[in-house]
Amino acid sequence: MSRDTLATTNKIALLATGDEIINGDILNSNAQIIAQKLFSAGMQPGLHMAVSDHIDQIELTMNFLLKNHRALIITGGLGPTSDDLTRYALSKVINRPLVFHEEVWHAICERFKLLGYKGEPPESNRQQALFPEGSVLISNPSGTAAGCYLQTPEQLIFMLPGPPFECLPMIDNTVLPLLKKSGFQKILYFQSWLLFGIGESMIADELDKIAKPYDCMTGYRLAFPYIEFKLYSSNQKDFETLLPLIKNAIAPYLISHGNQTASAELRKELEKINFVVKVNDLATHGLLESTLATPKNNSHLTFSSDNSADIIIRGLKEYWNGEDTELTHLEILFTKNNKKIEKKIPYRGRGERVKFYAMEFICAEINSFINVIASRR
Repeated sequence: MSRDTLATTNKIALLATGDEIINGDILNSNAQIIAQKLFSAGMQPGLHMAVSDHIDQIELTMNFLLKNHRALIITGGLGPTSDDLTRYALSKVINRPLVFHEEVWHAICERFKLLGYKGEPPESNRQQALFPEGSVLISNPSGTAAGCYLQTPEQLIFMLPGPPFECLPMIDNTVLPLLKKSGFQKILYFQSWLLFGIGESMIADELDKIAKPYDCMTGYRLAFPYIEFKLYSSNQKDFETLLPLIKNAIAPYLISHGNQTASAELRKELEKINFVVKVNDLATHGLLESTLATPKNNSHLTFSSDNSADIIIRGLKEYWNGEDTELTHLEILFTKNNKKIEKKIPYRGRGERVKFYAMEFICAEINSFINVIASRR
């Protein structure tokens, strides 16, 4: 499977409207979450764009995206104020008049009553009941801005409110099922792994060579100190043949299937065990404890300065002393079996990220230690 072939099949564009996004007042978190949901469901996200609250710019951006995508998901600009212009722009772009929906207006009035508002809502709220002709409405139990979707001869268009707690349930309950039904699900086989302790270019060279003969695609995401490796395909035979080869190659660096970090995996494991792990952390200066300790595992994990603790962690002196050096050293001693692990961590230029690298390395080793102890009980 070539990347170009996949990228031109059933692409789904994402458009966010709002001056607050363009001006940097808020992050466009919807795009990230929606794209993840689409890809996890075997669909191909296309371009992500954001546009200000100017109707000519919204129209221009919609026209551009609709030229290159079979579906468009629009979020934002469905409120009651003068800068909420998405519905008007879409109406012009697809050349369909706006139609007033009494049932939406009734729902808005009922919501205002529940909030203690006497009389009808402000006249400005009436625009929230306007939708392009032929739209299928999507109810919004969390706000006054209903969404909609509509089908053109060649495309599927969704118009959703901007607040994540309003639009994301619509994505799960309406958008994804409809896209699947409409044939947008093409990536049928997918697996991802979180890797630690190997450079992105080094592992990419190795894995890409292994995958090259097969009708599969590879992908990489650097999330220091990890690399997320992804494998996906629509060819079941090639995917299943390649899978064990990939697993064998990544085994020395594997932290989790999916994107669970070593610290997240360890927090879960600490909730399951029936014994106490005592840690004396002389290296991270509290970062390990603040990351691991939760109400659910505090009876299984204790931190102290006791030299008879199950795990004694020392090191990072070069970091804490601010030394101009290439490496900082870390030592983990497991007193129950007198096992010592030493690690040299690249330091120069990494700043405070060194602490997080060390912490995740420590968590991976503690997790292995817990698994060994648990297996003996």
